Amino acid sequence: MPYRDKLDAASGTGKLITVRRYLDPVAAQMDRTLLSANGIESHVFEAASYNPLLSGAAGGTQLQVREGDLRRVEGLLEVHPGEAASNDDEEIAGVRCPRCELAYCFHERLRLEGSSAATALAILATPLLLFLPRRWHCHKCGHVWDDPKEGPAAMTKLEEGDPRPVFRLRRAHSGMGLFLGLLAGFCGAILVPAALPRGAGGLLAATLLFGAPLIGWAVGYLWQYDLCSEPGCRTALTSDRSACPRCSGAIAGVVRSADEHYAAAADFRRELSALRAADQAREGEKKRRKKRPAGAAG
Repeated sequence: MPYRDKLDAASGTGKLITVRRYLDPVAAQMDRTLLSANGIESHVFEAASYNPLLSGAAGGTQLQVREGDLRRVEGLLEVHPGEAASNDDEEIAGVRCPRCELAYCFHERLRLEGSSAATALAILATPLLLFLPRRWHCHKCGHVWDDPKEGPAAMTKLEEGDPRPVFRLRRAHSGMGLFLGLLAGFCGAILVPAALPRGAGGLLAATLLFGAPLIGWAVGYLWQYDLCSEPGCRTALTSDRSACPRCSGAIAGVVRSADEHYAAAADFRRELSALRAADQAREGEKKRRKKRPAGAAG
């Protein structure tokens, strides 16, 4: 049996293995949908779905596939995450976001996304939503505006040879620090005061119970790290990196949230386009000066 036939026969078999890790569960579901559309079985596993603050520390959201499908999956996901969507956006007519230039824009009263607590609060206030005006919401960068013509007619394109920008998505272990502080404070409040007089023990217990979580949160917040901002990549980036080792994007700055990636990438494209236009204008002016007669004035 030819090698390719053997590979096809093995498709859909074998143990489940993790091929991608995400901080954003929505990105994992989007890749799962892509694989399902190509007939590939895949599963999304959230190690800490009960607490989003602990998701990153627990390994994030994982996309798992069968071992026999690994080659096909790598081929499908090898297209830089977001690249295929960007190409599709060039063909989509309609309203574009003036901030990130993408076409994921909807005219609605409220964008019901974000934390589960915010969504639950919005659902409870549903009758009040009828009095809110409809506005344009970008479901990529979160920008909100009113005039549908404010956005560009097309996305600013990168030319061949231009670097594809990614950014350092700065994260902190504040959630894990808070959790460990709560655990340490609770244990300390139970064990330490037992060896002290009643009054001093109670004061120390209260101090540990409330102080340890704050200290843990502060230490976790200061313990920061960087990830690649490209959706679906999220590779850890060391301080000496100028490009992502996984998706090969050129590191062009720092962003604080995943949504900022789209707006920052659009700013990069616009700035590069403006610099190129300025260079072309200068070259054109030089050529015009060379063509002028030697005695021409002005």
